[in-house]
Amino acid sequence: MSDQRTKTTITVIIPNWNCAPWLEEAIDSLVGQSSPPDQIIVIDDGSTDNSVELLQQLAKRYPQMTLLQSQRGGVSAARTRGLEIATGDFIYFMDADDFVGKTLFADFQRAKTQHPEMELFCFGAKMFTDLPLAQRQYQPFHQRKMQGAFPGGSTTLRHMITHQSAHRVLWSSIVSRHLIERVGVTFLPIQNHEDAPFMFALYMQAQEVVFSHESYYYKRFMVTSLSQRKATFSWVENYFIARGNSESFMQAWGLAADEWLLDRYYEPVMYGCLIEMRKNDIDVPQEWHVTIDQLIRKVTGESKRMKLQWYYPTLYNGLKASRSLLARYTGKR
Repeated sequence: MSDQRTKTTITVIIPNWNCAPWLEEAIDSLVGQSSPPDQIIVIDDGSTDNSVELLQQLAKRYPQMTLLQSQRGGVSAARTRGLEIATGDFIYFMDADDFVGKTLFADFQRAKTQHPEMELFCFGAKMFTDLPLAQRQYQPFHQRKMQGAFPGGSTTLRHMITHQSAHRVLWSSIVSRHLIERVGVTFLPIQNHEDAPFMFALYMQAQEVVFSHESYYYKRFMVTSLSQRKATFSWVENYFIARGNSESFMQAWGLAADEWLLDRYYEPVMYGCLIEMRKNDIDVPQEWHVTIDQLIRKVTGESKRMKLQWYYPTLYNGLKASRSLLARYTGKR
């Protein structure tokens, strides 16, 4: 009985848009936890498949689940709406086409008991191709290479970056609702990179961050995923919007400007901008030419690989293909 009185409550928030084939696996992975969440909020973002009908059936089956419906407004608007009615002490943002390991919340509860000041519980993930259960192979993905408790702030974030543990995605952390409210962080109305400035603010202001080597999240890989559609300039523009938000956050909180911290935190996205522009032959609007030229000089000046990929794409692709063939040949031998 005393465990129930001291148990930290958890709300899971799941935006959904046309994820009907995977919803049941996602919800079942939550209610099947060894320590299930207290509240599950699914926000249907104007789905055109049979998601709503399926979610209504699941809500009848699971009393802790609430279904909200809205017109298509994007993932940021859906998450914000979920936060408005969330009652849990901690919030977990999950994608509707993924699932979680059954000990996630029990292990979180143990970490919270051991570290009462914890405001972020951070962990790793595994990725799998969208195949039937018996055919799946789970590969390490977004691993946390740190373990234990650390104070939030720039020193820890720098340590996270150098240890490849500063993940910018929401689903790799369980977050204190009080931390979200205290920091006043909100989701930007963009489709890509909206997680990054949100997590940056939380890493910088959390009282205590606890890291686990465990991989609790299972990320489904699908070629048609919205997050993988990076063929327009908006994907690049959203990087500058996200990074600008983090810069503004630091100024608003009286934190010293730290170009290294921002560059390294956003490095995968920054480098990704050049990769996507080259891969998809993206047209750069005239008013963005100076900004993009500066980005190109910065990235190609830092990375020989990116310099080769940007200025000599044919040579780069040929070397990459040759390396792949050589690896296969060596493996056969």
